Amino acid sequence: MIRQALLRSAPALTLSSAALCIVLCKSAYAQADADVDGGASDAGSDVASPTATVESIKIRARLLGKGDKEPLVGAAVVLGLEVVAESDDAGRVELLLPPGTHRLQIQQPGYTPLDVVVDARVGRSMNDETIIRLSPRLTGQRYETVVTPPDLRADRISLRQEELTRTPGTLGDPLRIIEVLPGVSQVVWPAAIYTVRGANPGNTGFFLDGVRMPSLYHFALGPSVIHPFFIEQVDFYPGGYPARYGRYVSGIVSAKSTQPKVDRAHGSVDVRLLDAGGIVAIPINGGQGSVAVAGRVSYTGLLLSLLSPDFTFNYWDYQARLEHNLAKGRLTVFVFGSGDHLGRKDENKQDLFADVSTHRMMVRWVGGLGSGRLELSTLVGRDSSSTFIPELNNLPVAVSSLISASRVGYERSLFTTLALETGVDLEIQSFSPQSVATPFPPQNLLVERTSLLSGAYASLVYRPKEWLSIAPGLRYDLLAQEGVTRLEPGPRLNIRARVGSSTWIKASAGRFVQLPSLPVTVPGFENFGLQSIGTQRSLQGSLGMETKLPWSLTFDTTVFYQLLRVSDLASLFTYEVQTSLLELRDGRSYGAEFMLRRDVSKQLYGWISYTLSKSERVYPPLNTVAASDWDQRHILNLVTSYRLGKGYQVGGRLHYNTGRPYPIFNEGSLSTSGNSGPPILYGKLPDFYQIDVRFDRRWVFDRYTLDFYLELINTTLTEQVFDMKRRSDGSIDRRGFRIALPSIGVHAEW
Repeated sequence: MIRQALLRSAPALTLSSAALCIVLCKSAYAQADADVDGGASDAGSDVASPTATVESIKIRARLLGKGDKEPLVGAAVVLGLEVVAESDDAGRVELLLPPGTHRLQIQQPGYTPLDVVVDARVGRSMNDETIIRLSPRLTGQRYETVVTPPDLRADRISLRQEELTRTPGTLGDPLRIIEVLPGVSQVVWPAAIYTVRGANPGNTGFFLDGVRMPSLYHFALGPSVIHPFFIEQVDFYPGGYPARYGRYVSGIVSAKSTQPKVDRAHGSVDVRLLDAGGIVAIPINGGQGSVAVAGRVSYTGLLLSLLSPDFTFNYWDYQARLEHNLAKGRLTVFVFGSGDHLGRKDENKQDLFADVSTHRMMVRWVGGLGSGRLELSTLVGRDSSSTFIPELNNLPVAVSSLISASRVGYERSLFTTLALETGVDLEIQSFSPQSVATPFPPQNLLVERTSLLSGAYASLVYRPKEWLSIAPGLRYDLLAQEGVTRLEPGPRLNIRARVGSSTWIKASAGRFVQLPSLPVTVPGFENFGLQSIGTQRSLQGSLGMETKLPWSLTFDTTVFYQLLRVSDLASLFTYEVQTSLLELRDGRSYGAEFMLRRDVSKQLYGWISYTLSKSERVYPPLNTVAASDWDQRHILNLVTSYRLGKGYQVGGRLHYNTGRPYPIFNEGSLSTSGNSGPPILYGKLPDFYQIDVRFDRRWVFDRYTLDFYLELINTTLTEQVFDMKRRSDGSIDRRGFRIALPSIGVHAEW
């Protein structure tokens, strides 16, 4: 048996434990192990002990994980040096033992081996079933390595498990993990606004289960709009993303939702310093499906009142999910929404106001068709955004939009060396300004309009040899808006070749298109300007290497170069929305990214990421080439966590980035109009660094687990400078803030 082979090669811990069981105990034990429910514990399977006789006693038991009540599938029951039974899919075992008292050991990867005493006595009921609970290891040995194969169609960084929820510096949020990855720059900490490889923040796309989202973050402190329970995996494509995605000229963040467990009811509650939330999931129809409901509400207004009595801020989100088997696949109905509000407490002073809400309903079916996999999905939703910021413009803005999006995807192997992925997607979005001043801006950002975006794609993965893969792809996007229709090609190519036993060389190239976008994405302010501005475009190329090193380390390095044509603010001298707001500018970005990573299954895990890059734009009217507003030359992240044992874990992050260029205006004005003194000049925001620390403690009880965590962001109290002005005497006034953002919380799960 496989288990027997594993046992023979097990470490000394297993052999020493098994040595205690080398012979049957002839003396009776006074009592069973205290960790076993109901006293003595039994174990077995449909594989009977070779010592069974006619007088043998049948023993029944169910093996569960302590704390989460998960059935332990394939757990080994050891008698002496031999595996005599393995648990089934429900964690149940049966075995036959001769009358008497026996000591067995239960073994399961990720759990502490448990010695149990079995009293096989005549007259014992055959229906007796003892519950045995194994304690999970609270060190790195608990976590098995989940092998996530590389996406042969594009280079990505994929994260799962505790990397998504316990990474220091991310406030325990799965989707904020990208800010500590190579190629990513955070515009202003702690807001979840990111630039990828020198493009504008609005050039990065966010997808949930393959469907485009306006954003995956609340706009201020930036927790994700989806409960962490629903996030199984996050894939980050810094560039050259696969043909299944489209209509963005920079990177892609793709979140994959998880299927709730259907063996029993599950639930969790989170109470944090900033918000509180919870989730309940129950099986339906005999385990054929499940229903899950989650929600979160912030009470940041109470905290903000202590810091600033003039402003109020809050956010909320909700999710409801239905899963069920259907035909040869799985049907999912996912309803979710979120809202954010920022304003003054005195409603008579509307000097600052912002309100954003998003609602979505997605129906998705994934299943087999022929020898391949078919995915069908459709989505409807509504977005609403309002803002009034006189410091930037005198135009109150309120826009709502309705969206409908559908996609069909199919993938299968054609031959042993060739695989195909193909599909189509369609998105229709209509926009309705609710209340705006006149005149409308010339680029039709705030007029009623309807956009139709559609794409068709096909990609192949050709593996003539085990060490070589070639993945060509082609995507065509149809863009229709403002009475203008354009058909844009998007060819891609990705090549991977192994050199040596564990080193891969990788290369990619592609062309990508996008409608005009604001520098920062805001729901409701999308898909405009096709006629008046045109399309954004990028040509991307990269070359890299990844290799496995000793001590479970992997090293990944990539050099990239991309030519850009993106929609920038038309003028840095004024932010008046009534004027021409955006213009297309040519540019380029290039650099190198490095990542040294240790697997999350180890007791000490984490990574070091470093980005060296340059981002440039061509500025009219003299076609001057200069650094872009998003140019950050150096970005460094050192992230590490260590499991101390007994449920304790500590971790930290060191972050450093150089400052980006910034226009310096005369104090009291955002434009040079009417200003005296020297003309507008460009400066550089100060470099920024921070040290974050995190502490976790987990208690495992029989039927639930309890986690306490304490995280402190920016323990160095480094000032985040977000604005610079020139005083009348010519000196520079830096405006910023020094805050250490705490996160204290309790998480209970059952």
